[in-house]
Amino acid sequence: MAAPFSGFVVPGPIQSAALLIGTVTIGVVLYALRPPLTQRIVLSFIPWIVSGSILHVFWQVGEILQRQLYPPPLKVFFSAPAVYLTTFMAVGLIWALASIIVPSRDRSNRIATYLLATGIGVVIPLIGLLLWQGLDDAIAPMEPIWPVLGLILSLVVTFVVYIAIGAWRTYVIAQVRYVGAFVLFAHIFDGITTAIGVDVLGGGERSALPAMILDFSARLPVADTIGVGWLFVLVKIVLASAIIILFADYVDEEPTQANLFLTLIAVFGLGPATNNFFLFLLSP
Repeated sequence: MAAPFSGFVVPGPIQSAALLIGTVTIGVVLYALRPPLTQRIVLSFIPWIVSGSILHVFWQVGEILQRQLYPPPLKVFFSAPAVYLTTFMAVGLIWALASIIVPSRDRSNRIATYLLATGIGVVIPLIGLLLWQGLDDAIAPMEPIWPVLGLILSLVVTFVVYIAIGAWRTYVIAQVRYVGAFVLFAHIFDGITTAIGVDVLGGGERSALPAMILDFSARLPVADTIGVGWLFVLVKIVLASAIIILFADYVDEEPTQANLFLTLIAVFGLGPATNNFFLFLLSP
């Protein structure tokens, strides 16, 4: 198993300063503009999150194959964890521009549409480039079976868990609605793709806490029969479910702040999950 944080990169002083200045600047602009943050806008971030994951996959493939897929001075911006800030600056800039240029009539829905459309416009070419990269002799043939199976299984498990939460506490579904389902799916997808990577594809885990959970699971008596990833999936389901249950009232009382918090929670599930998905697809 990979050592915790073994794949994380600390940018140099110039790149770190650029990331810090850019992130703070976009954050200050968004704070000043106070753009709406509805559930539809949260969902419109999805293609941007996927785009950030693909950009990081390109960085990983370049490192694995020892090829320069990015210009050397810029490639560190797409390493982990810098890629989170790079993606935030891109989507934050588009979000800020949308809040300025979109007419006030039906403003939040128009901003959501603008963010979604531009995000799709970015992610589709990136997916095309990634699939084209997958035709490289050092990568081909691509292996879609396990990542696609992980995606389908994640959707099914999310549906079952969300229905179970609704049957137990109906008001939770009524309040957290789409964002609650998004948070739950993001972390279930992360858990299942991680389990597939560890138990089926022989991968490792870079983050400290998940690595500790997987190491603990590997010492359990059932590790030889059902693997080690199941415990990580279970922990993800429990934590994500607990968050959306505990924050259901907060979503109803302070929707903007709650949506921001739940977006951040979802990002740190969907980002690694889609990164796993596309990296497993390429199987370099």
